[in-house]
Amino acid sequence: MTTRTTTKQVTFRRPFVLTGFEAVQVAGTYTVETDEEMIDALSCPVWRRTGTTLHLHRAGATEFVPIDPEELSRALLRDGAQPEIGLDTATRRKSKRDVRDVDRALGKRS
Repeated sequence: MTTRTTTKQVTFRRPFVLTGFEAVQVAGTYTVETDEEMIDALSCPVWRRTGTTLHLHRAGATEFVPIDPEELSRALLRDGAQPEIGLDTATRRKSKRDVRDVDRALGKRS
């Protein structure tokens, strides 16, 4: 079976915590790795995510913490650290409302 790993950097402007973390993490840039495998049974190449990890640097060592990529996306939206290039004020306000709507649908309190 063919596998691949993609790496990206995410930046938090404020401290954050995700499920499975022992403590709140400081603001900063973090590396996220996503592992995928190719599904061979289909006529065109299709990749299925098998795992996502966030790299935490502590005491001179790197810890690879498994995370939920959707939870990471919601945390980044709440943080507002990702660039909103070319968006007008009304669009930015709508984006923040959308995040609250997602959290409300998931049963989280604002």
